[in-house]
Amino acid sequence: MDPLRTVILISIGVLGLLAALLGVMEWRRYTRQGARSHLYWSIGLVLVFFTLIEEAIFYSGYWTSALLGSYFFLVALLVGILSFGSAENGLPAKWRRVYMGYTFAAMAVVGFFCAFNPVNGSVLSQGVVTGNPSLGIILSSTALTVPAATLMAGLALLGVYRSHVLRLAYIAAGILVISAAGGLYIVSVPITLYYAEFIGVFLLYVGFGGVHPSGLRRPAPAATGGN
Repeated sequence: MDPLRTVILISIGVLGLLAALLGVMEWRRYTRQGARSHLYWSIGLVLVFFTLIEEAIFYSGYWTSALLGSYFFLVALLVGILSFGSAENGLPAKWRRVYMGYTFAAMAVVGFFCAFNPVNGSVLSQGVVTGNPSLGIILSSTALTVPAATLMAGLALLGVYRSHVLRLAYIAAGILVISAAGGLYIVSVPITLYYAEFIGVFLLYVGFGGVHPSGLRRPAPAATGGN
């Protein structure tokens, strides 16, 4: 196997394990504390794990229209689910209901386009998603992910400002890196996409309370500085 392909597949595997580990951590916090923010973060990170499995399948040379459609759906869905965790902590109840209602509606629209607009293999180049799906998928995904990413990054930065908790800056940075990673589909060296995904998930891992760069274990944060 080409050494570059081997490195990329290993990178996807390590990133998948990291996402799964963080998802389990958040699930344990949910079962101990009962805070729904941890439930949403856990589900979102499990979805990250499944998208990485699909990326590995594509990179290995196998694809179907249904599998590609599910990938585009999950990539959009996970951003919305992760944002629910931030909304749970950072938005007043009234605005949280409005935001979640909008996001659920956007998820349904994305699901419709992904299910009924077949995605063909032309979106893949050497096993990497480098092309665009249908216009409906692009527009509906954008309507879902842009507000969600903006909300997460904004609430995390607001939490840094209000509480001076540095971990929240890691969350904001991780969100921005993962959101920008999609732009690397057009880069001619595909491994940069996986490096960006790895860095983004690692920053979320640190921000959500994983092992801090100093080596100390931190308590679980909340998007507004407390939970």
